Amino acid sequence: MARFAEPRRAALVVPGMRKQWMGALAALGVVVCVADASACHNGVEIHMVPLTRLVSDSANALTAGHDERAVRLAGRAIRRIRSQRSSTRGRLLMERSKSVLAIATVRLDGAVDRETLQVARARSAEERNDALRWAVGILEHGYSRGGGALATARYAEALARFPSQRGRAYRLLRQLHTADVVPDAQSYGVLAQLSEDAEQRAEALALCRARAGSRSAALCGARGGD
Repeated sequence: MARFAEPRRAALVVPGMRKQWMGALAALGVVVCVADASACHNGVEIHMVPLTRLVSDSANALTAGHDERAVRLAGRAIRRIRSQRSSTRGRLLMERSKSVLAIATVRLDGAVDRETLQVARARSAEERNDALRWAVGILEHGYSRGGGALATARYAEALARFPSQRGRAYRLLRQLHTADVVPDAQSYGVLAQLSEDAEQRAEALALCRARAGSRSAALCGARGGD
């Protein structure tokens, strides 16, 4: 059974670091500069805060249901990170950006061009499936590293796009439900879609609607697999 406890994060104290930089890090759920101390000195506020904020904004867009905006922002972050010197901070932000891009790709039914890092509505069925398989791989990486309930839910959401994997996706989400750690309405919506038992489906839908509020129609409706 997967572990749902959130992984430990090392403490980080950097004198003179502004509150918005620390807030951006907290929003991302990552800690940087521990292994790359040189990145935490003079230029940190000028050169690093905007990029961290960009990645955070992409994640916030995804949470708000603005999937196309999430793709644009995550793509912009990935291009900027690629242009910079490799560092621990950059690798962490790249992982986060790719995760956002992967989840948005799942929610856009694979309509994302990974070369241009843009939404591409005219993609063929084969191209969409390729993009969805890529998304599964990215999200599986976070899940396999013990990323907690959220990583498990997002991985299950991606698996659910493939008929052969729907059973596994259901089991992962049911485990989260049993442990009372389902992270959000989106996850309950997927669980409802996957549930074959009428009582379980009704329960998942009710929980989805309770969390989704005004977005219940978008998050809790039926969603087919590809």
